[in-house]
Amino acid sequence: MPQRLEGKVSIITGSTSGLGAATAARFASEGARVIVSGRSEKRGEEVVASIRDSGGDATFVRCNLDDESSIKALITASIERYGRIDNLIANAAATATASGEKTAGILDMDNEILEGSIATNIRGMLWLFKHSLPTLIDAARPEKAETSSIVAIGTSGTRNGAPGMPIYFATKAPVEVMVRSLATEFGGRGVRVNCISSGLVQTESEMKTMTEEFRQYVLDLNALPFFGQPEDIANACLYLSSDEARYVTGATLTVNGGVSF
Repeated sequence: MPQRLEGKVSIITGSTSGLGAATAARFASEGARVIVSGRSEKRGEEVVASIRDSGGDATFVRCNLDDESSIKALITASIERYGRIDNLIANAAATATASGEKTAGILDMDNEILEGSIATNIRGMLWLFKHSLPTLIDAARPEKAETSSIVAIGTSGTRNGAPGMPIYFATKAPVEVMVRSLATEFGGRGVRVNCISSGLVQTESEMKTMTEEFRQYVLDLNALPFFGQPEDIANACLYLSSDEARYVTGATLTVNGGVSF
């Protein structure tokens, strides 16, 4: 049985841990050649080694999403290594950390936190799209209904809100607007652009930095009585990047356990 991403080349930003690392492993298991990307070379090489030990093909390229030259270097290195790019998972984000906690309320805001979030979550995302789109267009064959794909990771908190997180949510909310705009502009050239609106999932960093009070607050809002795992987001990314979703673009897939007010 053919693998769902056989022969594809996939860049996954923020894939040295958490959701990104789970997505890199999932994509490699489905035949993709994976570019693992993030700030930590040590963690990135560990993810690559794990994928290779499982029989997959992966390469680490260091990238700082708040630096345009670093983003350009990521795209260039990916093309030099594999010759093409078929999928981009735009996962890396700044989470507006303050005082050792993930939540950074308006009263904790300073210019460093604000500018860091804007640089990564808005400017960095736009630079990433700009520099990856030409090679994604090259990989598509729209006349044969063969597409390439961008999946941007957003957060369902931009709809529901949560205490102490206005900076993160304010700088992540534009992701869905970017997706819809790019989907309409580049669909004719065979590039599908979608968003995953993620809820709170149990990554190592989430569990370390999130207070127990906040975790319980979110769990109380869930329709399901448990948190998601990184693999839940990875599976959603896989669907949207595969040919099974070849007629899906400009969409937001909510994966959050049914959080609602």
